[in-house]
Amino acid sequence: MKKLSRRKTLEILGQGTVLTGLSALSGGVTMAASADLGFADAEVYDQIGLELVMNIVPICTAPEVMGPEDNAADGVRNRLWPIVGGWFWGNGISGRVIPGGGDFPVTRPDGVTVIDALYRLETDDEYQIIIHNKGLAYPNGTYRLAPIFNVTGDKYAWLRDSTFVANLVVPVPEEIRRPLGPNENDRLIQVFRLV
Repeated sequence: MKKLSRRKTLEILGQGTVLTGLSALSGGVTMAASADLGFADAEVYDQIGLELVMNIVPICTAPEVMGPEDNAADGVRNRLWPIVGGWFWGNGISGRVIPGGGDFPVTRPDGVTVIDALYRLETDDEYQIIIHNKGLAYPNGTYRLAPIFNVTGDKYAWLRDSTFVANLVVPVPEEIRRPLGPNENDRLIQVFRLV
């Protein structure tokens, strides 16, 4: 599994992460992002690193409209994204995205969208993995996610026994893109394990 340098980690995760200050924790001993809070010289006693463990490319249909009104108690819910397939791969793991899940985003009054996707993966050796991927989509097009995995057995127990963060890239880079059907769209989710 590929280890990332501090510079590459910061490029990938950026400044606005799901976990406050994660980009600062991912490298270096000082926390420059917290300098204005008088915390610039805080020492890190247990350094956190990131390891790229999986790429997931879910395929969705065109979004479905939730109803004639889009206001909800927690913000604007005007569409949901049905997941109809896809694929994933990583170090020692690969397979397909099982049709039937979905992403149910809500846009808060501040313009930030809360991502809430629930779907399943099936490995090439027939293990099913439930993934609940929650996070934030910022108005500048940056996505920061915190996926949780659940799987039976011991072979992929590391998925349920680890902590992960992820990004979401749209459009999917051409070198890994596959043909899509009518009204289908895709996105790349890169999953990193905290080490």
